Amino acid sequence: LGVPAQSAARAVAIMKASATAHIGETNTQANGGAKFRKMETTQGDCSALVAEAASYFDRVISAIA
Repeated sequence: LGVPAQSAARAVAIMKASATAHIGETNTQANGGAKFRKMETTQGDCSALVAEAASYFDRVISAIA
């Protein structure tokens, strides 16, 4: 599509950081600023889900590079 691979990989890395922060409930108002939203979720340990989601983003990044 004409997008440099390095820029696409960086965009996916940013999406990875955002998605894992939301899944793991580690997003904070200091990081989110004016766009910060806290969603109601069931409390529990989501570390396995965070790791799985992160691995999918890593696969995409490696496929782009």
